[in-house]
Amino acid sequence: MSSSLKDRIRRIYPDVPIDENSLDVFVGLVEIQEDIASKLSGKYSDLDREKVREVLSQGKPVLSVMELRIDDDDFVSAVKRIAGYLREELADAREGLSKVIEAQESGQLNLSDLKGAFMRGDVEAVHEAASRVGVDHEMLEAVVAWAMQPFFQAFSESVGSAVGFEGWESGRCPVCGSFTRVEVVQPDGAPLLRCQFCGAEWKYPEGKCPYCGNSDKSTLMVLGLEEDKRFGVGICRLCGNYWKIVDEGVAGTDVPRRFYDIWTLKIDLLLTGGRKG
Repeated sequence: MSSSLKDRIRRIYPDVPIDENSLDVFVGLVEIQEDIASKLSGKYSDLDREKVREVLSQGKPVLSVMELRIDDDDFVSAVKRIAGYLREELADAREGLSKVIEAQESGQLNLSDLKGAFMRGDVEAVHEAASRVGVDHEMLEAVVAWAMQPFFQAFSESVGSAVGFEGWESGRCPVCGSFTRVEVVQPDGAPLLRCQFCGAEWKYPEGKCPYCGNSDKSTLMVLGLEEDKRFGVGICRLCGNYWKIVDEGVAGTDVPRRFYDIWTLKIDLLLTGGRKG
């Protein structure tokens, strides 16, 4: 783990209700993902910019129309690297992760098929693969998702650099279509939303629900936390969703935004009665 990233993240550990060893493992996983993504950036440099602009102008996320190209060898390498790292760090999951790696090497587990199932949202196919290999399906889903994420991040970075997201008015991610859980208030007071999966960031009006677009103050609340001015929460009574707010004017900008979701985990636990998700 790079000392610079570890040092930057260490300051948030007291705020996160997770044990230090688990946080260390998570930071190490993020470092691996970022390294994978950095090596993929050139693969998406040939974007059809006009096509991307056309899709965005129609109010559609880019990947709802355009295909994300993922080389099978690159994906296998990402899965092996992430599963191998977690196998070394997580003793209670070591046996299952070993089975995943061994099943891939023997041909029992086809990662290309799993990649396709993930892109289609075919959860059943992942469950069936986990059953064949004899591993917990949630573990296999997590490994596949963590291995896929760097590809989305590399693509998202290329899209953002090529065309930007000016004029995007939806609370959904303009790249992958995910709904965000985190709003960032920048030091100058300008708000933006950040996608937790692909990392896209775009301007979004303050006091507007990112899930349903509601801005009626009678059914929408944006509250600060009395005990911690760094964070806030938006609650929409119309759709029943909430989102978390990090005020960089108070919190500073030393912590990478990639970690804002876990940094504000206490808000999730507060609003869900201790159940994350």
